[in-house]
Amino acid sequence: MRPFFWLFLCGVLVSSGMPGMLLAQKQQEAHSQASSKRIFIEQIIVLGNKKTRASVILREMKSKAGQQTTVEQLELDRRRIESLGLFNRVEMHLQPKENGYRLIITVSEQWYLFPFPIIFFNDRDISLKKLSYGLGVIHTNFRGRAELLQFAGWLGYNPTASVMYNNPWIFGRRQFFTRLQFLIANQVNKTYDIIDQRVNEKRLGGSWTFGKRLTLHTSVSLSLFYQQVRLKPAVDGQTLNPSGLDRIVRFGFSYVRDHRDLVWYPTRGSYVQVDYLKSGMPGAKYIDYGQVTLDARTYIPLGRETALAFRFAADVTHGRIPIYDRLFFGYRYRIRGHFKLRVEGEHRMLASVGLRFPLVPVRYFNMDMGKMSAYGQNLRFGISGEIFADAGTLWFQQRTERTGPPPTSGPFGLQTRPETWLTGIGVGLNFHLPYVNIMRLEFAMNERRQTELIVDIGVAF
Repeated sequence: MRPFFWLFLCGVLVSSGMPGMLLAQKQQEAHSQASSKRIFIEQIIVLGNKKTRASVILREMKSKAGQQTTVEQLELDRRRIESLGLFNRVEMHLQPKENGYRLIITVSEQWYLFPFPIIFFNDRDISLKKLSYGLGVIHTNFRGRAELLQFAGWLGYNPTASVMYNNPWIFGRRQFFTRLQFLIANQVNKTYDIIDQRVNEKRLGGSWTFGKRLTLHTSVSLSLFYQQVRLKPAVDGQTLNPSGLDRIVRFGFSYVRDHRDLVWYPTRGSYVQVDYLKSGMPGAKYIDYGQVTLDARTYIPLGRETALAFRFAADVTHGRIPIYDRLFFGYRYRIRGHFKLRVEGEHRMLASVGLRFPLVPVRYFNMDMGKMSAYGQNLRFGISGEIFADAGTLWFQQRTERTGPPPTSGPFGLQTRPETWLTGIGVGLNFHLPYVNIMRLEFAMNERRQTELIVDIGVAF
């Protein structure tokens, strides 16, 4: 069955299901006209930000004091502030003034500093085999400037120690940002994991990213990476350098255009990210390969908190791709309906469509936490439904002496064009929870009518 049949079928369900859609659309148009009426903001006041600097909040807003805006734009600004991940709740109120309105922004701050135990299942596989455990410390709002600082280390599966620092705004109005990360890890190689053999990748390295926000929604960045990779036990021919140790210098470029209304659960707007990552120097004897990545998403509002969401993502590589940098389904990227299937390739393509709609509207509740009661206020809970369809494929480069032998073929065979696709369709529930944001419970069926139940964290896209 052709891959986009499932996407078309989901679209048919959307257009034929939903009683009262036309009425809701007319109501939305009337509401939109009222929301688009321009108002003048005389003053902006921020309340509730005991730790967070007001500038962190104001810089996320398109609406400014002394300028005209609309109620619709203020709602988008409110959701952008929520997307910072610093607050349990963000509220806005307009007070009439002599020449316009005073805008009052009230935030409920989260707890920012977490000395936390680490326990998780790797690769989204719930099994004791892939359990990791350890300790970490994270500050999500360091110095009250939305800077992130994290120290973490864990044992068990894929033992790792890492340090990360992210500053989303440096040099004031110049709007630059930077990110630093250092890591030492002993990770299971995914190629051998697919065939249930254990070969570890001993990794040591770090990265530095420096970028600039061009507009409120657009940014560009350059990255420099250094990494050492050794396989243990050593596998002949699986590192690019015959010595068995690959020392890799990487250069990256990234362009991001993010118009989503809410990062962790978008219902309107769009998102585009284009990356190019070059490993090694051009013409290098051993290490000389690269990867282009495109991730494009759009969200079409159909009513209050109801949206039709689309995603297309593709990764295309060139040069000889080492065993530790191949592309996969069944780890970070998955096709619902084939959620547990592990397969690899050198190029990857993924398409998804979903209809999201509210079932239990998001409400906020308070918890008595004693001296920390401020951080137990305005905790969210709600339930949304979703109808979705996924399709994905992997394929390989034409084999040459330079690119080396083919990888594990998997169910796609040794295709060199994106001809065979895996597909899935299903329904699910999205639980809106404090701190976690979204937990998903989904029922999916693939093209062979095989079914599966999925439990996962975070919105699908």
